[in-house]
Amino acid sequence: MKSIFSTFDLKDPKTSRPIDLLGSMHILFDEATKKQKTLWEKMYVDQWFTIRPPQLGLTVESIMASYGIRVRAALIGNDSDTPLRTSRGFETWKGEIPRFGHKFKTTAKVLRDLMQVYENNHINPEAKIREIENVIFGEYKDAYLGCKDSVDEVILKALSGGGVALFDPAIDNPEGREYLMDFDMPVTNKRMAAVEWSEANVNNATIDVLGEIQKIIYDYKHLGVEFDSMLMSPKIKYWIIRNIGIRQAVLGIDRGTRIVTNDELDTLMRSMGVPPIVEINRRTAYQKDGVPEVFNPWNDDVIAFLPRTADGKIGEVQPSIGDDVLIPDPNVDYTDAGDGIRIAKWRQGESTGQQAAEFTQATWQAVPVPTVIRAIVNYKVRNIGVPYPSGETVPLG
Repeated sequence: MKSIFSTFDLKDPKTSRPIDLLGSMHILFDEATKKQKTLWEKMYVDQWFTIRPPQLGLTVESIMASYGIRVRAALIGNDSDTPLRTSRGFETWKGEIPRFGHKFKTTAKVLRDLMQVYENNHINPEAKIREIENVIFGEYKDAYLGCKDSVDEVILKALSGGGVALFDPAIDNPEGREYLMDFDMPVTNKRMAAVEWSEANVNNATIDVLGEIQKIIYDYKHLGVEFDSMLMSPKIKYWIIRNIGIRQAVLGIDRGTRIVTNDELDTLMRSMGVPPIVEINRRTAYQKDGVPEVFNPWNDDVIAFLPRTADGKIGEVQPSIGDDVLIPDPNVDYTDAGDGIRIAKWRQGESTGQQAAEFTQATWQAVPVPTVIRAIVNYKVRNIGVPYPSGETVPLG
């Protein structure tokens, strides 16, 4: 059965005109799509990725960016043939488009409480309307952002996991299936420190933090890659500002007794031609046995170097048209939330032999593809005895 809010008798206290709650949500998403506006909060998928229009098929093919030194023209004789150059060409990444989804249940008790609020003549009419709108607003917001959380998780896992993102029912996806996305990061881009950046080594003067970082920067400059930023966990950054080599570089050998400030570190990094640090402290949550479990999708042992691009984007998201677009259920109210995200609302009751309740469901069939993966470098500085998910690494040297 369609959502109870599709027939909810709600009137504007000022004009007495009926309020279409579901229609208001349609307008919200439509306006955001037209203005290319990010709703509620900006995530990594919004910052780093371009979202393509939804396609019909469930397989994606994305063109992966090529990197290398440009070949100059030869100095040739006036009557000589022009030398032939080999085109750089391109490669594609092909994979399945997975489906992300979840739903929320509003029980009859909550709806009863909502009706009591609406019928209570002692409560300000405008406050009553706001409270009911907040219920709808909150359901849509949590359902919508939860889908984007999942795509953000793919991105962070891949950027810090050697180009690999794994969803495992035994670890972090107990309500779903096992799914592996390998975006083919080159083996040479999976670097490993020789000495661990651990707490035991924070005063180890043999660790040259700037030297190690600069070696990676110059190695890739020779290949035509310029880095725009370094992504790392707050734990690694905190270790860097306390590292003896960094303290002495900023404060001097005789005065390097305190930790370095953020401004001092930034100044030092800029002076050495090192890209700025971006701290990654993103948490998602999965549900197990009805209980939310906080999860860190970023590998805190890894520093990820992102390449500079013309528009600041490092990849694209390819959504697919959902089954409910092709075969919509006439007993369900749908909202197109943009970029292929669909929100459905319906109710169940005695006619289906079930307990009365209202459901809000969001689904997104989409995959983010980091198309510049060949220019993304992972540098593992902790737990260096543990390989990347692909099992292939190379030492810094």
